[in-house]
Amino acid sequence: MANRYNDAHRLFVQGMFTKRIVTEAEANQFYNHVHTITTRTPDTEYPMFVAAINKELNELDYSLRTTQDERDGEPYLVLVNVKQDAMTEGATIFKPLEISYCRELFDAIVNADNEDFAVSTMGAINLGSKIKPLKLNQRETQEVLDQLVLDGWIGLERKGVYYLATRGLTELQGFLREQYGDIIRDCVICLDIVTMGESCAVSNCPIRMHKHCANTQFRNSTNPVCPQCSARWSRNNTFGLGLPDDDDDDEE
Repeated sequence: MANRYNDAHRLFVQGMFTKRIVTEAEANQFYNHVHTITTRTPDTEYPMFVAAINKELNELDYSLRTTQDERDGEPYLVLVNVKQDAMTEGATIFKPLEISYCRELFDAIVNADNEDFAVSTMGAINLGSKIKPLKLNQRETQEVLDQLVLDGWIGLERKGVYYLATRGLTELQGFLREQYGDIIRDCVICLDIVTMGESCAVSNCPIRMHKHCANTQFRNSTNPVCPQCSARWSRNNTFGLGLPDDDDDDEE
């Protein structure tokens, strides 16, 4: 029967619980691989295959979600815990004190001034000494930061700042929206959370876009305007320190 849950689905799920996040290209390769090693001919295409998995995962409070990297627009597939305690669940490799540090770090990133949505490497290290009732020393703090980068929760931009990476934004989406309200902005094009990209030059206009979404939106426009207030849209009016400096190729 088409779309019947089988060993190929189960093997795909096992792989995602191990990896947690893969590019869409890798997910498609894995889709083909699990059918090869289970000697099954795919009875549904990849999107329906993932939909069948999500139907099963829903009972376990998990979901496979497709999103895009804020920095370059590359699509990813992420295994998400849809519970509100997703951060705690996803960070089970950390001790309680280290989880407290993670919360402080994410809070500092979200509440950064001027919509920077980033914290300097030194600022991130110094946060370790502010954890109560105990503190993390610099070595311990750096180990947590390195693990968060390795696991895809945060990224380290070469200008020396930490920012929320694709996995972090996707898994923490519910937590971020509930905890920070209007501080969290949505891209007007894709409707995902946006912490770096382009903004309307009018100070009280809330419109924000990912850089890659703006590339699509204004591809054929010589005089782009804001989709809400119609003010002239400057492609140079950017925000978010996680945005790469050398992204000129995006505007070809």
